[in-house]
Order: sequence, then C-alpha cells, then structure tokens
Amino acid sequence: MTTIDRFVPASGRVVEFATSAATLAVAEGAPASPVPPSFNQRFHLAGAPGHWLACAFDIRGPVDTEALRTAFETFAGRHETLRSGFRSAGSAGPERFVLPAEKLELVMVRDGETYATAEELRTWLRNRLAANCRPMSWPSYLFAAILRPDGGTVVCGFDHCDADGYSLAVAVHELHELYTGRPASSLPPTGSFVDYCALEQEQSSSSPPDFTDPLVQSWSSFFADCDGTTPSFPLPLGMPPGERAPQGTDVRRLLDSDATDEFERRCRAAGGSVFTGLLTALGLAAHRLGADKVIRLLVPLHTRHEERWQHAMGWFTTVAPLTLDVSDATDPAEGSSRTRAAFRKARALAELPVAQVLPALGDSFRRTRTDVFMASYIDYRRFPGSATHLARRAHHISSVTVADDAQFWFSRTHEGLFLRSRYPATAAAEPIVLSFADAVGVLLGRPSTPSRGRRSEPTAGR
Repeated sequence: MTTIDRFVPASGRVVEFATSAATLAVAEGAPASPVPPSFNQRFHLAGAPGHWLACAFDIRGPVDTEALRTAFETFAGRHETLRSGFRSAGSAGPERFVLPAEKLELVMVRDGETYATAEELRTWLRNRLAANCRPMSWPSYLFAAILRPDGGTVVCGFDHCDADGYSLAVAVHELHELYTGRPASSLPPTGSFVDYCALEQEQSSSSPPDFTDPLVQSWSSFFADCDGTTPSFPLPLGMPPGERAPQGTDVRRLLDSDATDEFERRCRAAGGSVFTGLLTALGLAAHRLGADKVIRLLVPLHTRHEERWQHAMGWFTTVAPLTLDVSDATDPAEGSSRTRAAFRKARALAELPVAQVLPALGDSFRRTRTDVFMASYIDYRRFPGSATHLARRAHHISSVTVADDAQFWFSRTHEGLFLRSRYPATAAAEPIVLSFADAVGVLLGRPSTPSRGRRSEPTAGR
C-alpha cells in the first residue's frame, strides 16, 4: 500500500487501452438511470476531483497486448460500475447512465512511447491517472501497461466512485486470471455496485430516521463530544479549520510476519483481535504524546455482507463512530479486549449508516474539515491470489492531494503488518504524525521501519 509519489515502476514502453469511438457514442446517448449516486459517491462528486485508487502488478514473459486488451475489456464488462458514469443534470445534480456490457469495446490508443527513467515514467503515469480518473468524466478509469522484453507491469486506476481498497485486490486477481487465459465464466459471479446503490437508496428512503431515533441520538452524542463535528486527530497539527496543505505520506512496516502472528496470538488470548490491538496502540501512542486517554475517531467498515458483493468492484464502505478509552491499558494486546467491546458498540451504531444520520441531525452537526480522523484495517491475505502478491509485485497505489487532518491505514499481508499515514505536510504537523507512528511501532514491541524518504522499489526483477 503506497502512494503515487513513492511508486517506482521499472522503465519500459507504454501501452494504453481506452473505449472506442463507437462505445463513447453509445455513452453519450445513454438514457439516464433511475439509480442515484450512493452516499459516498454524492460526497465525492460534490468535492474536488483528484481522489483515485490504482493497482499495479507484474506479468512475466513477453506481453501479449491483444490478450491484455481482451482481459481489460472482459473485466470492465463484468463490473457494471465501470460501465456506469455521471453527467450533469443541471439543478438536479449529477445523474447516472449505464452502458450494456455488449456495447463496451476497448482499443489500444497508445503504443510505443518509452521512458528511460522511473521518474519520467511516474510523471507520465501520475498525469494520465489524474486526467482519466475523474468522477464527472467517462470512462473514469485508466488501463495501461509498461512493457519490457522479459515481462511487464499492468497498471489500472479508478476514480474513487468506482473502487475501494478491496476492489483493487479484486482487480489484481481477475486481470491476471483473465490475461493468462482463464475463462470469465469460471470466475466467481459478481453483483453490480449499481444494484447496491439502488438498494441503499431504497433503504434510506423507506423509513428515514428522525432526531428521536435512539441510534441518531447516539450518533449525535458522539459528534457533540467532537464539538459538533467529525473527529479530529487528538494531537495539535496546527491546521485551522478551512485551511489545507499538501499531503504528506509515511509508509512503514510495523511488524514482520512472525511478529504479527505472535501479536495476533497475544490479542486473541486477551479476548481481542489484531485490529482492536492496533486501535489500542493508536490510543496509547496518542496519550504518550499528550492526548487524553479517551479519543474519538471514525473506523471505515466494508459493507460486502452479501455473497454477491464479495467479488464486485465498487465503493462498499461505511463508517463506525468509535470512542476509544485506554485508561486501563498499558499494552496494546492486553488492552485489545476492552477496545473490542467499544468497537462492537461502534459497529452497532453503524447499522444506521451515517448517510441516514446526517439529515436527521440538522443544524446540530456542521462540517469544519474536509478530512476526518480515521483508522482503517485491511487484511489482504483473505483475497484470492494473495499468496502471489509479493512475487507479482502487486501494489495498492493512492493519489496524493491535500490534507487538513491525519488518517491512518493498517494493512496486513503475508509479509507482515504495515501502516500508511496521510497528513498535512507542514512544519508543525509532520513531526507530530511521524512521532505518533514511531510510538505505535514501539508499543507493538519493536521500532517500526519507516520509508519517509524512500520510495517503493522498482517492479522489475523482483
């Protein structure tokens, strides 16, 4: 899990695939869909563009560009959100349109440009991702590859409207399988994220809660404890409300595989889990640096509870409001049980999605920052093909934009436990966040290994 400014692809010849002129014509005349944007999509569409997600992985041997084009085309045809776009409908806001799978055709639009250095290639890739992965343009994704005599690197990026972290693992697996000749019919069936958006709309409009609802009251109390807004990082970052700074990023391994297994054993023995142990470490680290022993944050949760969503591309997430109390904790593993109980309460509140909560809160809630203090966890080992991620040099790549608060992503792979931090890259904020990440590593039992000034290694020959 890294960011585009740290991704170092090996040099090579670039090829790119895009929708044909015939497909674009169909998209231009496609009728409006009755399915509105999801809550996450509405929020994203209303904000500044630039938040995209991408994945990259290596393939061995001379690349068959026609087989790769077919793999991309089949992949996009399987996932309706990639055949769905948004366009302006005037005062009514963005409206959705959807293309039938049989109308989707990809063609090679770029072939032959060679970039001699990783810096030149990364600049090209960053510019192409920014140009293609935009919420109000279609297609809102990039399909490309970097070719070398002995293999290549497949790169695909998606506007956040169409993908979350789980989606990237789905894309890496499916695209590799399709490219190497596996029939699409043998892949797991996938539901449509457009259908998910329709279901979300139906559920939110059938019985909207009001301020008297007990769950709304609990959400309201949580926001009230955050001064009537979303939670902020509990240490001073020097960012007044309304101001944003260029994004800073820190990526580090916290524990190797064996140490992660041992941490999990200790957490489970105490009645917790790896994630609740990490949350406890987060609270303890903040307290060591001067924060209160009670802090509040949002925890992203996936909503892929039905089988049909397990292998789907889309933005299947909500958030849970967590009040984290480390008053009695001295060790992350030992304190993980109490945090687990708090997390269960937060997850119960998330049964009423924040999309339905905010309208019921009215003027009692106000948004003062663009970002929110949050901590996410994803275990990539659970995905098909994860055992080959290292050999294939699989990457989860995020865009780099601006920030006004600190956010944290824990990820577990077969190689260990990692932390990516996102924060305002200011003289005041950066040392605070890096000291915080250092403290998390120490609490887990060993100093973590940051890559603050280092970038990820080239993908060739690994």
